[in-house]
Amino acid sequence: MKNFYIFALAAILFGACSTDEVQDVAADMETPETLTVSFEDGDSRIQLQAGKTVWTKGDLLSVFYRSNGNQKWQYQGETGERSGIIKRTATAEATQELSNIVIVYPYNTNYYINPRSFNVQAFLPARQTYLEDSYGLDGNIMISSSEYKQFALKNVCGWLKIQLTGNGEQIKLIKLRGNNGEQVAGEIYINSEDASCELASDGGILGDDTEVGGTIFEDGTVLTEVSLYCPNDVALSSEPTAFYIALPPQTFRDGITIEICDIYDNIETKSTSKEVEITRNSILPMAAFEVEIEQKNPFHNEIYYTNGSTTDATAPVDTGAFGANIVSNLYNEEKGCWILSFDGDVTSIGAGAFQNCSSLTSIKIPCRVTSIGDNAFYGCSALSSVTMGSGVTSIGKSAFQDCSSLTSVAIPYGVTSIGKSAFQDCSSLTSVAIPYGITSIGDSTFAYCTSLTSITIPDSVTSIGESAFKSCYILRNVTIPDSVISIGNDAFAYCRGLTSIAIPNGITSIGDSTFAYCTSLTSITIPDSVTSIGNSIFDNCSSLTSITIPNSVSSIGYYAFAFCI
Repeated sequence: MKNFYIFALAAILFGACSTDEVQDVAADMETPETLTVSFEDGDSRIQLQAGKTVWTKGDLLSVFYRSNGNQKWQYQGETGERSGIIKRTATAEATQELSNIVIVYPYNTNYYINPRSFNVQAFLPARQTYLEDSYGLDGNIMISSSEYKQFALKNVCGWLKIQLTGNGEQIKLIKLRGNNGEQVAGEIYINSEDASCELASDGGILGDDTEVGGTIFEDGTVLTEVSLYCPNDVALSSEPTAFYIALPPQTFRDGITIEICDIYDNIETKSTSKEVEITRNSILPMAAFEVEIEQKNPFHNEIYYTNGSTTDATAPVDTGAFGANIVSNLYNEEKGCWILSFDGDVTSIGAGAFQNCSSLTSIKIPCRVTSIGDNAFYGCSALSSVTMGSGVTSIGKSAFQDCSSLTSVAIPYGVTSIGKSAFQDCSSLTSVAIPYGITSIGDSTFAYCTSLTSITIPDSVTSIGESAFKSCYILRNVTIPDSVISIGNDAFAYCRGLTSIAIPNGITSIGDSTFAYCTSLTSITIPDSVTSIGNSIFDNCSSLTSITIPNSVSSIGYYAFAFCI
């Protein structure tokens, strides 16, 4: 019973409408190719432009056209228009009819509509992206419901407008949290008529979840921090620069705390204990204040490293892999490390830069580095500590493969892609924090990380690749969010410490040998969305005692449950 209170909340919200309103979907239901969409009023906006409501070219929307099928539609006009035509670009499977048409901006494949109440289950991201003189396109949710073909979108969120002045400081990231641990992102339930929303953390009573759909929300997993990421940095001046953060309507009774991070990972914290109220469809401006970040980490043209020696330097394999030229490689007694100095900003750790440098024990990557290339640290068997700057956005294939002494790694918030086998065979790795913003975990990314005990996958991830966690022998705890729609072959094979797993809603097929040889697995939940189960999926799951296969499953592969005795 411990994980079901969100279903109960949804059951209360959805229970007011009669089941007579729900019908089977007709096979020949007609959907027009275009619809006309505008905004609720002058304050409703997808992007600010001279204080007016405007569309952005290429905007995508989820449309539930008289059914619960989540279709993808796209705005057909140019940036700056206040109303325009959207066109259907992809259909979606539907199982029930609706009397209304419901539109949600932006498009998200995981949005779900309840056919009884027209309430939409959505997700407010914990990572939003800065847009000059506007709020981030990924941090704003809008909704409209009508029986006709013209729609006025209503804002679901409100915004906090943070205004900063300075003297050339370059801002990379702004974090916000409530002083009482309030939910600021994650699961929300939207009333499609008035755009009001319920937060997942509001809870509810236990009840029947069989007709609700959506996700089970677990205690302790609410998102209490939201970040605004500035991919191109923002230089402050004496004139205030505005940063907009979208927030669900609520009152922060004991105030909020804001952290401002510059490109060198220096942080300034501002906090207020005064009550802060965020209301739907309105902007709450904070008084402008000057940023005075103490420059503790100003380095950008140096790489710090250790190698267990004070006399013998470690030379990079490829001296041209850094975006600047090496001018010295000297040991610094005061800092207790070696310093590679360059004639300009270090902007990358290129492919194979330190490959098989077996003496390297620790490294600190400068803040201006944006990418760590393929095989950059492959085979650095003594490397136990890696500090990545906040500028890193991508980690290449096999970047840290066979770093057998690496015990933990903090992946920066701005990283959006991790390559195939990036941490494969990191046999000492016990923990890893995957930040929100990562959309996929590639093939064999953490395969054979035999000391990994637990991992949390953020709600931004939509796919888990083949063999992603294969042979993580003592992995006991893993949470797969409902955002995941595909899990590759062998993804969790030979995870012998895994005792239970919940397959997320939205998965339609489970690949071959996905959980093969998970010898401690005792129970598993397969949702109604699954239609096929692959070959050998639970092969040699010798502790499996119960499993419920929904009626939606139409095919089960060979040896799916072989040797489950």
